[in-house]
Amino acid sequence: MSSHVESRERGRGQQTLHEAVNSHRIYEPIRGIHPRVELPDEEFEEWLDGNREVEYVVINFSDAEEVLERDGNLGQILEPWHIPVILGTEYDEDVNARTLQDVLDVLVVVQPAIYVPDVVYSYNWIEDEIQESAIEAYTRHIRTLQELVIEEELDVRLIPTNKGWTYEHFLKYRELFEEFDYEEFAFYAVQYTGGDAGNAINVLRSHVRNSIAAIDMEDVFLIGRLAEDDLLDFAPRVRGATGLRQWTDACSTDDGLSQRLWPEFQEKREAKLSVNDGQEQRPVNEFGGSKEEN
Repeated sequence: MSSHVESRERGRGQQTLHEAVNSHRIYEPIRGIHPRVELPDEEFEEWLDGNREVEYVVINFSDAEEVLERDGNLGQILEPWHIPVILGTEYDEDVNARTLQDVLDVLVVVQPAIYVPDVVYSYNWIEDEIQESAIEAYTRHIRTLQELVIEEELDVRLIPTNKGWTYEHFLKYRELFEEFDYEEFAFYAVQYTGGDAGNAINVLRSHVRNSIAAIDMEDVFLIGRLAEDDLLDFAPRVRGATGLRQWTDACSTDDGLSQRLWPEFQEKREAKLSVNDGQEQRPVNEFGGSKEEN
């Protein structure tokens, strides 16, 4: 594994060349198809070892914590050219138990990195007033965390995620995006599949359109959505996606996960996603006028 392991402990003033490069790369939008991995896990760790076909590595926050507890850093698993994308979006009990200090403790070690914060809940069956309160709590959390990232001079970029689904819900993000010049939105799509949700891909697409209409961000990164047909017909600003099951199924062999099969999977999925690029971006007020409630 890489020689950048020790540099995390030496402080930001002594970054390696790869870390200095990644400090710039984390501020680029996440475009294309990227793997989510489960850690610590020998199979995923072997797949990442020396894997030059992977740029962003998407990791759940609790998994990152486990790796840090075991290794002290992510450098035993990630290569210098890998950019960690840490997802705070997990089960309610995990999120509710997580403190702001817990988050900062992880971000200090994993930087340069991208972080998708999560707090509170988002359920489409609760009263709208309660949901609006959850959104306000979430945006307050993002603001506090962003101010601390700036104050501590961390090489970390925050990408807010969805707490709500209507045009009016997403309007509550506008001030936050304008204040910190956010241009990317991480749309958590896991809850739109399975259980009581069925396979609500059309509902997901309409909610994504609502977010674009209200916030007018440049890029949307889908979390938990890599099925071929699912990647079609999103708004053209949906330019990136990650998931777990589809790529692991496609890259599984008798000998474990194959690095060799990943580029073909990535290319095919990116071809589906890029179909959206040929669409003409509808005016924001056209989306806003419809205010889809699905």
